[in-house]
Amino acid sequence: ARALLTAAGMRLRTGKALVPFRITGNIDWGVPAPPLEDTSDLTVWCWPESLWAPISFSRAYLEHKGQGIETLNPTRAAAFAAACANGDEAALTWQDFWCSPDAAVFQFIGQDNIYFYGDAQPALWAAQQTGHAPTAQAAPGELQQTTLIANYHLLFLDKKASSSGSIKPPMADELLDHYTPEQLRAHFIALGLGLKPVSFQPKPFDPNANPKAADPALKEGSLLTNVFNRLARSCFYEAQRSNGGCLPLGAIEPRFIEEARKTILAYERCMHRFELHAVSQLVDEYVRTANKYWADAIKSAGDDADARKTVLCCAFYQLRVATVLLHPIAPLGTQKVVEYLALGAFEQEFFSWEHIFEGYEPFVTDAEKSRGGHPLKELPPRSDFFAKHPSQFE
Repeated sequence: ARALLTAAGMRLRTGKALVPFRITGNIDWGVPAPPLEDTSDLTVWCWPESLWAPISFSRAYLEHKGQGIETLNPTRAAAFAAACANGDEAALTWQDFWCSPDAAVFQFIGQDNIYFYGDAQPALWAAQQTGHAPTAQAAPGELQQTTLIANYHLLFLDKKASSSGSIKPPMADELLDHYTPEQLRAHFIALGLGLKPVSFQPKPFDPNANPKAADPALKEGSLLTNVFNRLARSCFYEAQRSNGGCLPLGAIEPRFIEEARKTILAYERCMHRFELHAVSQLVDEYVRTANKYWADAIKSAGDDADARKTVLCCAFYQLRVATVLLHPIAPLGTQKVVEYLALGAFEQEFFSWEHIFEGYEPFVTDAEKSRGGHPLKELPPRSDFFAKHPSQFE
């Protein structure tokens, strides 16, 4: 991150910055601690720059023409792109995300830190309100309170590790010497840190690891590099082999539409409750079921062209749903799927929840619907949508 920010000409500090401030303590401006047992001598403190650092990042990101903003709300992204084309780089500002009642900021935070930052930030945000007494519901244009999501501690090889303790966790660049970002993100999301402390046990960093055992940190990544890759490749290669390189636009068997509906609604409920481990399990089951359907159904279809086309239609539908559900977890590989779907101007809307139940219908033209097919970008042989880290081939 330091190298990327420096190369982009951004000013940053990674050493000592502002000192922590104390909310309580033996100072005349301190706020008395709650009258709980054994708290009379305790101090509540936090580093203030960590509260506004995400705002600074949002501002820098948007001022640099929003690289990657296509993953945001399509309407906003289109307006931003149009404004940038006209030389107006202020089309979206940090206030659009931090000061708008229509936006929402979710902050994942360790449970122990909520007692510090969870006290300081709401007070600082409310203190910025002008023209009225501070309220929990800020007016448009004022800093909106964020949603804090509590996590337990991530252990390292079954022990608590921290930068200030005797056991040091591996740095991000060390992990990226062994894993792709997608593999790590999928693993961390599945750990269930909202429920209990969980141990992170990357095999390359475990001196006691069994050389013949699988790497625990690759469990979820294998869904991407193995199962999802097989499903996606199979769909594209079959379309190139037997359907003129086109996405088939035929009818989908009702059972797959109902299965997708149930999975999507369960996924939405889990996301609403911040149960990311349950989201991971849902996606895992859906992708594996879709891949098994493909393997069994295409074998049963044999040389029957109509049967193979029906299987291809249903498998592509399942791939569409799986790609959208995986996108928040693994954006790079899923965006590559959309690239080869060749949806053009509709690419940004593909991941919108607004169209989640509609299959490919909103993204193809009337002429393509009449022909029963949408031309795909040709997928080269042995392509991967999710690649393994080079070290994993050794």
